[in-house]
Amino acid sequence: MTFKTTSAALLLGSALLLTACSGDGTASDQDENTQSMDENQKDTSVDMNAENSAEENAGEDMNADENENNEEAGDSNGETESDASSENEDIQKKEYPSPEEAAAQIEGYEKVDQTNIDLGHGIKGLQEGAAGHEYLYWNEGRWLIKVNFPLDPQYGIDGYDGAEEMAKNVVEYLETNYLPAPEDRGVITINGFKDHPATVVMWQKGKTVYTITSQEKEPFDALKKAVESE
Repeated sequence: MTFKTTSAALLLGSALLLTACSGDGTASDQDENTQSMDENQKDTSVDMNAENSAEENAGEDMNADENENNEEAGDSNGETESDASSENEDIQKKEYPSPEEAAAQIEGYEKVDQTNIDLGHGIKGLQEGAAGHEYLYWNEGRWLIKVNFPLDPQYGIDGYDGAEEMAKNVVEYLETNYLPAPEDRGVITINGFKDHPATVVMWQKGKTVYTITSQEKEPFDALKKAVESE
């Protein structure tokens, strides 16, 4: 009887010991698994944070590059506007590869060798008429000056009887107001029709052609700008 009780106690103790060991092992395994999951989550979180940081830095770099490009574009536009505003708006300038090519742009230039009218101050010109127009040409230095006036004074600029009167007024003005000296040639064209008056002054200096255009009825606005360009 005593032997059976002792055996039963030993069996019960062994069972309890095995259960305890089994329980400790499971708990240990669970702790290890939990720790591994925590480490994985931590690693994943670090990787995601690093990736997000890299994307944010890339975005900042792109924005910085874009801002820099915009600033450079703004600076370039600013320089262009500044250069444009610094130029004389009354005189257009155009450069050509050579002085010869620049001089060739001055169309209609000629030396007036045959004359039939005295314009004063030792200046003589050639007066012609055709198809309702009266033309008068003369040279002053390397300049050719041409006046186109209607034969019928009612179509001409008020205050002038014809091309001769206008030409004499121009000669008088240029006697005391000096045009720039063209290197090769210069041409002044004056249209005396009241409905579409115009004066164009063109001359060449080196590789540059200078042009002044005026829609004023009197030619002296354009002539004054040319005189003051020196």
